[in-house]
Amino acid sequence: MNDKLFQKLLNYYRIDENGFQAITSPIDENTFAKGHNFDNMPQAVEMVKDVMKANGKILVYGDYDADGVMGTSILVKMFKYLDYPVAYYVPNRYEDGYGLTNKKALEAIQNQVSLVITVDNGITAFEPIETLKKQGVKVLIIDHHQAQETLPIADYIIHPILSHFGDIPSSGAFTAFMFSIAFLNRFDKYLSTLAAISLISDIMPLKEYNRNLLRLVIANYKEREFFQIDALKEEEPFNEVTIGLKIAPKINAIGRLIDGDDINRLVEFFTNDDKSELLHYISWINGVNEDRKTASKNASETLENISLGEPAVIFITEAKEGLLGLIANQLVNKYQVPCMVFAKDKTGDLLKGSCRAPEGFNVVEAFQNLSQHLLVFGGHASAGGCTLEVGKFEQFKNEFLQLVKNTPLEKVVKEEIPIGITDVNEDSYRLIQAFSPFGEAWPSPLLSLKRIDTTSLFFSRDEKHILTQIGSNTRLTGFNFSRTDVQKSRFIDVTGHLRINTYRGFKNVEFIISQFSRSDKS
Repeated sequence: MNDKLFQKLLNYYRIDENGFQAITSPIDENTFAKGHNFDNMPQAVEMVKDVMKANGKILVYGDYDADGVMGTSILVKMFKYLDYPVAYYVPNRYEDGYGLTNKKALEAIQNQVSLVITVDNGITAFEPIETLKKQGVKVLIIDHHQAQETLPIADYIIHPILSHFGDIPSSGAFTAFMFSIAFLNRFDKYLSTLAAISLISDIMPLKEYNRNLLRLVIANYKEREFFQIDALKEEEPFNEVTIGLKIAPKINAIGRLIDGDDINRLVEFFTNDDKSELLHYISWINGVNEDRKTASKNASETLENISLGEPAVIFITEAKEGLLGLIANQLVNKYQVPCMVFAKDKTGDLLKGSCRAPEGFNVVEAFQNLSQHLLVFGGHASAGGCTLEVGKFEQFKNEFLQLVKNTPLEKVVKEEIPIGITDVNEDSYRLIQAFSPFGEAWPSPLLSLKRIDTTSLFFSRDEKHILTQIGSNTRLTGFNFSRTDVQKSRFIDVTGHLRINTYRGFKNVEFIISQFSRSDKS
């Protein structure tokens, strides 16, 4: 083992050798959440079972993103294991909007539903839940979103923070999975896999119980055990990278593009066992995902001529509402300033907006400062959404630009681990992977190589990519770094990550360059 690199990794993650043993020790199904229990879980389980004993109708109400779909699927599959049929509904982004609505609450009453279980929503659904309770409908909220000072009058709320499970946020589907353990009195491997996907898709911090569940699921995943997951990941290994790049985007594509109840077919896909039907569903999912790629590409191409004459990018587009976040994300990656993209809703009276920002700018705080112009808003530090009236756009835009101008971005310096060219090898890659899975609050370590002689670099035929063999099975690879730009300096420093690339039976360890800069000693 490379002892120097190991010590650097320990320092990077602020742990010692005992801490390393703690994060790498094997996790089993009985101990992954040891010491953590939800308040009111036994009572909530008992309430649901009482409704089942009375043969009452149950409705599971979810959300249109990957976390909401995974959470809905976990609960529906949980009931299927007990042969108890339940109704479920995943709202449509364009018709229903986010969360349980009063309209859907009234429909549930009309359909004589005895119990509504919200998953990945509900913690702010005050009016719909009050409507249900007035008619004697029981309500169980399984959610993870930030609560207000007062809570809805649900019978029970299962929430990682509010229910004192822990102090680290988790996903709606993780919370639903924990409910399934208490309800079924067992750990179900398939349901745990759905929950693990949500941890990555909803960018949950990979610490404690979140990290332990993801580690457990990745370690125990077997090919050809779960057809749905195999189909989504294709030939890639099941890990946090594949979830983030392959699986979650396909699930989210449906919620972004589908305008109608067809999004509920996703729940059928994750809870069905008929392979012929599953093949039909995966074909549909892949088709919509390709449409998402095309629509996103077309939308981003129309933005090529944006001139950055202001401290932020903010405008109205003709793109579908479900693509706004993707477009804003592309823009912030390109310009490294706060970016807001709006689209008109179906009525033409309202604008739905999505904002993304680089580190150092807080999106939600910005919305709070401009809340007098907004009908609704929410999100996180780096991403959020809002709704405003069309007539208020110009005023909002001017004040948003002024706010950004008055809020200088705090430059965030990312910590690096310096290594040498000889450290680019499979042993180093394996050692780094021992600290995985990587994600929010536990990033993949950023590695740096100093003072690379640019005259020694080889480029692709079109001279747009660095493709340099540095050993018998090691390479230095940089995509979209042209010879012209790179060789402006004799020596450069590069940052990036290690990966293993297998092609036609040949294995290469690659240092993938993410950024380069002129070496201080050039």
